[in-house]
Amino acid sequence: MSDALRSLLAARGAPRFPLLEVRDHVARHGPPDAAVLRALADRLRMPVAALRGAVSYYADLHAERAELCVCRGTSCALAGADGLADGLSRLTACRTVYCVGHCDRSPALLAGERVVLAGAAAGPEEVLREARAGGADPPPPDVRCLAPERIVTRRLGRGGLARLDRARADGAYSALERALAGPPEAVLAAVVASGERGRGGAGFSTGRKWRAAAGAPGPRYVVANGDEGDPGSFVDRVLMEEDPHGIIEGAALCAYAVGAAEGIVFVRSEYPRAIATMERAIREARAAGLLGSSILGSGFTFDLVVFPGMGSYVCGEETALLGAIEGFRAEARPRPPYPVESGLYGRPTVVNNVETLVNVPWIVANGPDAYRALGTEASPGTKALSLNAGFARPGIVEVELGTPLSAVLEEAGGADDLVAVLMGGPMGSVVRPRDWDVPLCHEAMAERGVELGHGGIVALPRDADLRALLLHWLTFMAEESCGRCVPCRIGSRRLLEIARAGGPGARASLDRLLDVVSQGSLCAFGQRIPVPVGELLDLIEERGA
Repeated sequence: MSDALRSLLAARGAPRFPLLEVRDHVARHGPPDAAVLRALADRLRMPVAALRGAVSYYADLHAERAELCVCRGTSCALAGADGLADGLSRLTACRTVYCVGHCDRSPALLAGERVVLAGAAAGPEEVLREARAGGADPPPPDVRCLAPERIVTRRLGRGGLARLDRARADGAYSALERALAGPPEAVLAAVVASGERGRGGAGFSTGRKWRAAAGAPGPRYVVANGDEGDPGSFVDRVLMEEDPHGIIEGAALCAYAVGAAEGIVFVRSEYPRAIATMERAIREARAAGLLGSSILGSGFTFDLVVFPGMGSYVCGEETALLGAIEGFRAEARPRPPYPVESGLYGRPTVVNNVETLVNVPWIVANGPDAYRALGTEASPGTKALSLNAGFARPGIVEVELGTPLSAVLEEAGGADDLVAVLMGGPMGSVVRPRDWDVPLCHEAMAERGVELGHGGIVALPRDADLRALLLHWLTFMAEESCGRCVPCRIGSRRLLEIARAGGPGARASLDRLLDVVSQGSLCAFGQRIPVPVGELLDLIEERGA
């Protein structure tokens, strides 16, 4: 959104979160027609064209109502989700989504706000009966730790720690209470000294980001990014469902360090249980004086709200996410300026992935030296990894950074007869067994051209249909491109057309176009398309598939 349009809307007194009002309308009445759209735009004090653009962009705002939403993320696609969706669509209103975050038990779907595990052998009729029968969500995934210290997963798999009383008995908010007795600079200095890097994929220094925001003129915002769009990753979902108070405490510590009074937790709409859990935890924290005015009597004021996503993978990119909150299409913005300079509503904004924030209370409580004692010099600490249903032992594994990938795949995951693993989602890497000795840390993986991403790992069995996977990825890329820049918007669709047609010369045409997409795209979405696609094309050629 341009600064001029942002100022215009502020002058008109437009609601701070206009798309949430549209979302509520759609939930009650369905997608708006032209007349309703004009009425909504008038009420929201937005240009009709701007609101129309947003509604047409987000799947949740324009898609017709469906009884079932079938996940077609990579893990579920490999488990037969496309065939399941086709069968279910003949029985009831059905649409597909990326991704419901149950990659450890693919295929999965949403029936309203309830997750249903289809089971690899279940037919559409059986799945529909199960969906209509009601019942509870599936139990949490298996959680294991190969690190000497559990940091990210310390409250996972223990039951009930999403409740404030249980979380506080386990130590939640003790680091915040201690920090509020000292100056904000002490928190900032601890995070800088810890060397923590963002866990959302980019791996940027958390401390450097916070210091830049703290030095910019206020007011400032803190945004917890729980969009976790990479199909294959589900640790953020589990953290929001089982350790919401760890996220809230991390966000409050960030706000104290940078001088922010307001924050937002952005949660993708495909995680309805996470949305409800975060909202409940925020209410509990506010009632206990852990959020709001003068937290714990310190004079420091900070509050949080939850912003549900509306169906867009690109919202995982921080500037696209901010555009969604402001009420516009989730399009990546040119940088600089960076969000720490000009972010939400044009103000300095820290955007941190929820796993990044969960580390912060541990760092403050135990000190930066204890954190640096784990991992490598350039990549301190631990990382939570998601192993999908293709492994013998799927679930979440926390490892010390620097651990060989092979230890995770073979010892923790029970990898057997795999041709490769897919890391970091569709924009990640295709990692062959010859590279499984790579240490899991940013510097070593960068040398090998391997993406850690958000830590999602999908097993690729030897009998997988590699061409179907290629078309699945390219379809995902074409559908989820935000459309802001031409190379990505048109290039992704043309890549899909060439791959579908195949024939002599197709590989050369794909390679030429991949180079254009890589060189000309605005953000990492388009820039990263060529790497995994090229690696998968190489694998297809080598295997004669």
